[in-house]
Amino acid sequence: MSLSKTSREIVLDTFKMKKTERIPVGVCLGGSWPFFIEGEPLEGLLHYPEKAARIFYEVNERVDADFITVGTGATALILEGMGAEISFPKDGAPSIESILAGSKSDIDRLDISRVFKTERVQWLKAVAEETIKLNRCRRALFVSGRAPFTLAGQLAGLESFTKSLYKDKQFVKRLLEFTLELSSSYYEFMLGADGLDGIFIADPSASGDVLSVRHFEEFAVPGLKSLGERLVQFKKPSLLHICGNITNRLHLLPHTGLDMISVDSKVDMRKAREILSGRMGLAGNVHPVFVLEDLSSSEVAEKTRQCIAVAEGVGFMLLPGCDLSSRTPEENVAAFVKTGHEWAA
Repeated sequence: MSLSKTSREIVLDTFKMKKTERIPVGVCLGGSWPFFIEGEPLEGLLHYPEKAARIFYEVNERVDADFITVGTGATALILEGMGAEISFPKDGAPSIESILAGSKSDIDRLDISRVFKTERVQWLKAVAEETIKLNRCRRALFVSGRAPFTLAGQLAGLESFTKSLYKDKQFVKRLLEFTLELSSSYYEFMLGADGLDGIFIADPSASGDVLSVRHFEEFAVPGLKSLGERLVQFKKPSLLHICGNITNRLHLLPHTGLDMISVDSKVDMRKAREILSGRMGLAGNVHPVFVLEDLSSSEVAEKTRQCIAVAEGVGFMLLPGCDLSSRTPEENVAAFVKTGHEWAA
């Protein structure tokens, strides 16, 4: 199919709620899947930004992804920069092993400014810069990071933090103020890499599987709105992803001012389309495990067509429902992308 616009232009037009020649497709939400495919653990690449960028970009290029996020491992590396212990599983993203903010006094001791001087966080920006060079404006590059609510759960420990929503709202308020500064400072640091097209915000802890609608509206939505307001200076489109079934809170998301929501495979796309009613772009939501990992490539294509048939429309981007696991076959991902690209042919 001959196109008059590049992949990048198609993605950016989709965020502007314009009709496009075909559906834009992305394959991972800031995860480590490209490194797994190439057999290169993230930990071994932390001193080699050029190599990391080349691996990441070339895998996305092979499957012909239109939308690519950079910032793999950002959350763990940022918290490590403030003193957290982290580990690197063989088949997963780096994980945070220690709690930094168990009390208000702990928060007061944390120093955001030191984070962006650490070697590993500098590596994140260097990878983004190298990816921009490889891309040459062909595909849409977004910087990925975490929302204030999810960062708060990672700093305090999610179980303890969610209990504090009931028991210590002053602590929660103070921590969310801090994580808003941390999140916005991270995006400002990364967007200094000229050539990034947009902002990807992951807020998995705001999931309907974790948080009530009442608490979502009280504690998660204000941080998302404030983050968007702080980043508006960059004039970049924004994509929010929340894991789990968030159908009962979709109506609140246009109030954040963010441009598009990426939904988990648990969400009914027809219902999501009805609720959002053109007020916000919609992305998703083919199951990353039961479809993209477990089925044959022909079955992946059929399931992908079923998803598109329900969700297509102005402002729609095809994505997996969540991050890809290390076991997801490349041929399945390629079939997923190809199916999306052929839909309008």
